[in-house]
Amino acid sequence: MAQKGVQIIAVEPGSLAEEAGIRPGDTLLAINGEPVLDQLNYQFLVTQRDETGLRILRPDGSAFEASVENGGEGLGVDLAQDEVKVCKQNCVFCFVHQMPKGFRKSLYLKDEDVRLSFLYGHFTTLSSSDDAELDRIVRERLSPIHVSVHATDPVARVKVVGNPREGHILRKVDRLLEGGIDVHTQAVVAPGLNDGAIWQQTVDDLWARRKAGRGGVLSLSCVPVGLTGHRENLPAVADVDSAFARDWVARWTPEVRKYAKANDGEPWLLLADEWFTRAGVEVPGRAFYSRSWAQLENGVGLVRRFLEHSRRFIKSPRARGFMGRRVLLLTGASFAPVLSRVAAELNRQVGSHLRVVPARNFSFGDSVTVAGLLCGEDLKYAAHADRDQKGGRADWVDAVVVPSASLRTHTGPTDQYTLRGQVVREEGTFLDDLTLPGLAADLGVPTVPSGANLSHLLDHLEAADRGAFRGGALASAFHTAGLNLPQGAYNP
Repeated sequence: MAQKGVQIIAVEPGSLAEEAGIRPGDTLLAINGEPVLDQLNYQFLVTQRDETGLRILRPDGSAFEASVENGGEGLGVDLAQDEVKVCKQNCVFCFVHQMPKGFRKSLYLKDEDVRLSFLYGHFTTLSSSDDAELDRIVRERLSPIHVSVHATDPVARVKVVGNPREGHILRKVDRLLEGGIDVHTQAVVAPGLNDGAIWQQTVDDLWARRKAGRGGVLSLSCVPVGLTGHRENLPAVADVDSAFARDWVARWTPEVRKYAKANDGEPWLLLADEWFTRAGVEVPGRAFYSRSWAQLENGVGLVRRFLEHSRRFIKSPRARGFMGRRVLLLTGASFAPVLSRVAAELNRQVGSHLRVVPARNFSFGDSVTVAGLLCGEDLKYAAHADRDQKGGRADWVDAVVVPSASLRTHTGPTDQYTLRGQVVREEGTFLDDLTLPGLAADLGVPTVPSGANLSHLLDHLEAADRGAFRGGALASAFHTAGLNLPQGAYNP
């Protein structure tokens, strides 16, 4: 991660940095004699002493040193965005390798950055983490981090990640655990590759490290492999079909409860929602999931959390805000049955007219059924097809709702990590660069994101009633919860 310092882009008036003569455009080279690697490293170094020594580089190449009495607090500077680290693995089921051609450049970048793992729950294979970086994680207390283990058997892991030097993942995990770092882990499961005895060994090895050293493996999730229709010249990988998913659910649902009981009641082994949606069975109840919704960002418990909120919301007076509304809800094929049941119950209770339509994924192929990978053109096609079926009237619905997860926007705290030279738009962009205002203009009716729950959705519909959203930054009118915020250079 070595860099030649970090550039200062702004200095707060009256701050310690301004008093020390630091100006925007300067580069912060070192703090207390240690090179400054990035923003996280700056935050660590600046808190180590009451008096902080700085080495600064001017744009003209001259350098100077300063000392400030900051008492372990910040200096009053904003630092330039960090460049993200890229993945050195060649995983057989890497989604980036399965991308169709023609999308924006950032979609083909594979991020592999422990900083993003610590800050935002990105999973890292640790392929880019050498001994020095592992030591840094321990020293700076970047805990917990999220690690894609995939398989603890070295031979199987090499087959999965395509890197002969990265088979012994437990060596790196153990180094972190001994240093007091907690780790959340995951395995993407592909039939015949890392299931069966390989998966059982992975479970056993990581369970044994649940409270190893000073740190521990906090959780292990399993996610079914995702394959697109664009796997030309890639290794053959078997998909998880409904029969395989049903068998997996039947085999491992009891195991989830067994491990939870042995873990003081807190679920440790986690099954992603997609196992249940692919199997066509109801997701388990609330007790099946972590009390803190661990690995929610990895698709573990999203459906159950939505159902729990919907049940409470429909019984509340607030639900009457949907009364009489004619709304088309677009979503992915996997979530459509769940959303349809909720919409039907809401319609019965308050007299609303919500309809759910699963949008076919033409961009990635029919095997991709999750809402977050629907492109703008997929949603546009689904909406136009629905309007044609309803007689082609321009006012066939009062509003169209698109999945928040299908939108990317630069509104979260993750914008400190970005792809150099990329311009990110804030109005809400789909994977194929169609924007939310562009889709709304094409459809001719208010078009809003779903939010994370029915309460958010009602807020968005009411905002559209007021004309609050006219193509500006998405956060100015809508909840950002549920949006697929760009995290790092990989702006998917």
